Amino acid sequence: MLDVHLRLFCERLKRVLADEEGALTLSDSTNVTPLFQNLLTESEIIATTLLRNYEADVARLLFQLIRQKFDEFEVALPFLQLLDLEESDEDVKRGDILEILEDINHFVHESEEAIDAFFINIMQQQSRENESESSTKMALLVGLHSKIIDIRNRMQQLPPGDNGSDISEQGKKIIRLLSEGQPRLDISEFERGREELFDLLIEGPSGLSVVAILNGSGFDKTAFAADTYNNNHIKFYFDCLAWVRVSIAYDSGKILDDIIKSVMPPSRVSVIIGEDYKLKKTILRDYLTNKKYFIVLDDVFNDSDIWDDLEQVLPDNQNGSRVLITVTDLDLLESLEMENGEKIRPDSVLIGGQMIRLKHESWQFFILHYGSMPLENYVQGEAIPTIWRQIYAVMELPFHLKVCCIYLCVFRPSIEISTRQLYQLWVAEGFIPYNSEETAEHYLKELIHRGFIQVSKRRAGGTIKACYVPSFVYYSLLSVAVNTGLSWTLDVDEEPPANVKWCYIMKDLIEFFSLEHSDIYLQSFLNHSSESDHLALIDCENFCEKFKHLRILNLGSAVLVQFPPGLENLFHLKYLKLNIPSLKCLPSLLCTLLNLQTLEMPSSYVDQSPEDIWMMQKLMHLNFGSITLPAPPKNYSSSLKNLIFISTLNPSSCTPDILGRLPNVQTLRISGDLSCYHSGVSKSLCELHKLECLKLVNERKPSRMVLYEYQFPPSLTHLSLSNTELMEDPMPTLEKLPCLQVLKLKQNSYLGRKLSCVGSGGFPELKVLHLKSMYWLDEWTMGAGAMPKLESLTVNPCAYLRKLPEELWCIKSLRKLDLHWPQTELRQRLRTFEDMEWRYDIQLYPYGI
Repeated sequence: MLDVHLRLFCERLKRVLADEEGALTLSDSTNVTPLFQNLLTESEIIATTLLRNYEADVARLLFQLIRQKFDEFEVALPFLQLLDLEESDEDVKRGDILEILEDINHFVHESEEAIDAFFINIMQQQSRENESESSTKMALLVGLHSKIIDIRNRMQQLPPGDNGSDISEQGKKIIRLLSEGQPRLDISEFERGREELFDLLIEGPSGLSVVAILNGSGFDKTAFAADTYNNNHIKFYFDCLAWVRVSIAYDSGKILDDIIKSVMPPSRVSVIIGEDYKLKKTILRDYLTNKKYFIVLDDVFNDSDIWDDLEQVLPDNQNGSRVLITVTDLDLLESLEMENGEKIRPDSVLIGGQMIRLKHESWQFFILHYGSMPLENYVQGEAIPTIWRQIYAVMELPFHLKVCCIYLCVFRPSIEISTRQLYQLWVAEGFIPYNSEETAEHYLKELIHRGFIQVSKRRAGGTIKACYVPSFVYYSLLSVAVNTGLSWTLDVDEEPPANVKWCYIMKDLIEFFSLEHSDIYLQSFLNHSSESDHLALIDCENFCEKFKHLRILNLGSAVLVQFPPGLENLFHLKYLKLNIPSLKCLPSLLCTLLNLQTLEMPSSYVDQSPEDIWMMQKLMHLNFGSITLPAPPKNYSSSLKNLIFISTLNPSSCTPDILGRLPNVQTLRISGDLSCYHSGVSKSLCELHKLECLKLVNERKPSRMVLYEYQFPPSLTHLSLSNTELMEDPMPTLEKLPCLQVLKLKQNSYLGRKLSCVGSGGFPELKVLHLKSMYWLDEWTMGAGAMPKLESLTVNPCAYLRKLPEELWCIKSLRKLDLHWPQTELRQRLRTFEDMEWRYDIQLYPYGI
């Protein structure tokens, strides 16, 4: 892993030689192909041949670096002895290897800068020729070749490596030593604990009760809590439920927002989510006042503010509301006392059995825990082996998965990560061959299978929409990333290494901008701070000057008043995310970023775009609040052939001339006055021969959309309509789409009272159907054989719908049925299927059958 910089450099050189890096091909610049080929050849000899002879030695060096991070833990003596013995055998040889590795990383740092400067020089020479500068850049590249030859010669003179050591076996031995003697929780104890928890949640005291679940060895507290949370009896007993991941990055504002999004209706959430923190607390407390709620806070670390925050937000109305907390750090409980008055400390021994009642001034507080040894032993017995086990698991990954996995440490632990964003970042970093998002999805599924990532949300069609990294996995990845010099953040070290690649900010963005970091060679900068800091333009200009080799720039929620000056000089930029709410006109300077693949400006509503946007041939994703694309310049024959995602396109841009130049668009969201541009939109969509996902949102009333006039491409698999106010039944038109798998008819999409799927074999591939906000729908009929593959149906609300089509129950694939506010007649009809729970997952909201 200490050679990861060199391996990444080799991959970049391959892209350079394949003309996948830089805005120009090598043949268009100067004859430097042999120089790059020689650099690649020598680098691969070192990375794949010479260093392979020292894999065991290099791995031990990394382990020793990481081990220093665990000095604060009182780890079992056999573990320390094992590493000490390994360390004392051949210190001299390993010292030489470490020195060479440092030289290799320095060489890579120099090479990356030289190559970047070379390509920047080519871009600048389009407007001015400078022979001396070109000669200087060429001399740098020649000099780099001499340096890599010198490193290769030094490596060949090293003593033989320790090839007989099996690092995988070594890792298993360490984990075994760490874990030995730890008691395991058997299934009978698990069942007993679940029954005890259920009794408290449903049959317990009327006042608000808080239950803290502590780890025991072999006890997955999150899985235990999820088993309870997902139980149908729990769902029906409580009026509203919320599951919130907390993790070490405690953020009271985010926790508040997550609870609001879970318990309140979407219509109210959209109104209040942007309000200030104090007002949102008041609104949530008022909303929960007459509700029996159940809230789970998962993976809570040591932040004692949580007790005050919960007290301010959660009312106790003596109605049996409950809060469940899974505790990861025992210090969180140090302010609490047991019934005998003793404070809870790491050396406290809580005997397993009945729930332990604690003293708290506001709530009835309980601990669910099984064991009979000091609490710190349980935490160390789980945490330390888990972290080391993950470190070894990372080491054993193939390289392409290894770098994708380590990169996950640039996100906050347990925070939800959009898979769409993750794929784009992996592509921009150069981790994904041929920039294929299908390959990126395959990598993600492999990492999920290996336990590094958890799925948090799936789309209606079943694909992964969001994921997160569990805290202990995050610690493992962070340890590897920091000790290999890949990543840095303000919270980890005061001074970043000179050749660090990734910098991420969790908070204090303004503080970072005020620091002097002119000597850092950054490739990625990501701001994950939840603060909406306002950035001064001069600070942005200085930032662009310091970090002119950036590939990824994500300023997150930081607010800009205009397009930042100096950004047009970041020629290598592939991923750009900015928050400029006031931007109405896209500057032409942006179009000089010819390497840009992803442009994210979701808060910007752009009315004018320059014609030069058609020169940005590498664009893959455009994500705006709204964007209007210009007609291509006259006599311009090229297209944006790599563009696969657009959100949100103004309907005025939906002309055959524009959409015909976007041959590979797969996902498209169109929002605006669909009535005014009805003719253009309806006749132009068929130009998108690879379109799979389409969302149509009308923003002008009254709507005059006529759906049967739309020429949808046959490739369409996902379709969503909102505010279209259709007067005629949309089903006869839509049931003819041969590949449609997901159909969402959202708010005010159809104003009629009847739906009819009459065609035999209509909707042949449909798996998911959402009928939302069809307030007056009272009759729904289906022909025999319609929707033969339907799996999931949601009707919200169904206040006037007297019955569901009988043909639904003949669909063998149908499993999930969600009905909101069903009238009594429909509810009674559904009781027929109570004895078929093995087949149907029927959910009625807000109350169960």
